Amino acid sequence: MKSNIIVAVLMIVIEFHAVCGNSFVCSLSSDNWFAMSESKTNERLQVLEEQVKQLQKLLQTDGSTKHTTIEGVPSDCEEILSSGIKSDGVYAISPDGRCPFCVYCDMQNGGWTIVQRRLDGSVNFYRPWDDYVTGFGTVEWEHWLGLEKIHRLTRDGAQIYFDLDHWDGSKQDAHYKVFTVHGASTDYRMNVNAHGFQGSFKELFSYHNNMKFSTYDRDNDASSSNCCKDHADGGGWWYNNCYKFGMLNSVYGKKYQGGIGFWDTKHQPLKNVTIKVKKLNGVC
Repeated sequence: MKSNIIVAVLMIVIEFHAVCGNSFVCSLSSDNWFAMSESKTNERLQVLEEQVKQLQKLLQTDGSTKHTTIEGVPSDCEEILSSGIKSDGVYAISPDGRCPFCVYCDMQNGGWTIVQRRLDGSVNFYRPWDDYVTGFGTVEWEHWLGLEKIHRLTRDGAQIYFDLDHWDGSKQDAHYKVFTVHGASTDYRMNVNAHGFQGSFKELFSYHNNMKFSTYDRDNDASSSNCCKDHADGGGWWYNNCYKFGMLNSVYGKKYQGGIGFWDTKHQPLKNVTIKVKKLNGVC
């Protein structure tokens, strides 16, 4: 009986794959798969094993699992963590019961869903509006998850966390407890509340509160110039006039204006950037 249920779940996965393409089945292309080292292949297999365990746990629940979507796919990484899976990796989620998509989960730090990472400059962030909406890069490494997916994750309110690593080995972080990205009809307008802010640097992100997202080909900022094109070398962001909270989607490794850096560091370039979200604690 149980084996029949597993087969049925796999058939659902295949069906979702047909509808959603690669956004649900977290797979690599054949070229990338064969190019992977043995260690990477083993790591990938471990993640797939964890995903199978995730499906098995969902099948065994008595309906008490919190926040499970109508498809039986977890709503975010924190829900996967609560099911007993503790390994960082790529998992399929569905925040709203719609078509699932793949994300990288930071389980070691509490089940955060990663929406952006800069690690080595291998992914070009000079991208047009459509790319920032759908997302780009590889969730296992450098990527921007996509405005539509970030909207689905944060539409009911979320926390957002920034991890910043400097080239000298020092680290900074910032934690905002209320963060929302609205839908396409608003040009993915963003709200952030500085109340309860915790961080190792000055609170600056709220300067961008209520701003629409901007790219070099869609200027929604409050400046008479195009902040994205003229000051950030094409990196999309919720620019005001123009930025105070750094340029985290700009050019990797570039010093001074146009490179990924931070307002308080006088454009000192950053080595690593990770942006991650998860549900609000309690009721806002």
